[in-house]
Amino acid sequence: MMISRSLLALACLCAASAVVADDRLFLAGAEVSDGAYYGYTGLILPGPHRENGRGFVQRYWLDSFGYEYDGATDRIKATAYGAEAALGYGTSSERGWGTVSLGLRFTNTDLSPDDPAAKARGSQLGVKFQLEGERQIADAWRLGGAASYTSEQDSYWARARLMHGTPARALGAEFVANGNNEAHSEAAGFVVSFQPRAGAWSVGLKAGYRKQSGADGPYGGVELGYAF
Repeated sequence: MMISRSLLALACLCAASAVVADDRLFLAGAEVSDGAYYGYTGLILPGPHRENGRGFVQRYWLDSFGYEYDGATDRIKATAYGAEAALGYGTSSERGWGTVSLGLRFTNTDLSPDDPAAKARGSQLGVKFQLEGERQIADAWRLGGAASYTSEQDSYWARARLMHGTPARALGAEFVANGNNEAHSEAAGFVVSFQPRAGAWSVGLKAGYRKQSGADGPYGGVELGYAF
């Protein structure tokens, strides 16, 4: 299931340095696999009293996604769109950063054929809790992670990334797990990120293999970040 709506938020690893620097950040991206897809745009803004990587941060998010699962009698196709707004608090140091946030999430999920027993169905408003961070664990090695949970849909998402390199160019691996009451998936893949020196843009590319009942297969995606 492709419910990777958090993301990436502050955990878009290729844009992490811009967030810590208290810049405003625009994020966009997409991911596709067999039987699932996800696309998003997001805006990260410094909150009140934020200074030197510490203090409040605002996150605004729009996304659309689709996935499939086995219902009681049929294969169900889900298509959804959502929006969220959250307020978080973060801290940072020379070796890393971390943020915790809480907000509201609206999701509209259409099921074909309809599945009255599904937890994720129709228009729903819930609370979303999210944790994310990144830390330097050795010279040129950084470990990043993010996890979120949304009520009403009872959905979760978690990702870990290990990257080697510099903000200008890094290569690494990611591990992702997400789902809700109807579907669950796990994925593992490679990630490469680029950020031109003194440039405002960052680009991340990823590809790997995703496992979900009835929809195993490769996945690929792109992540864009712009600091302003």
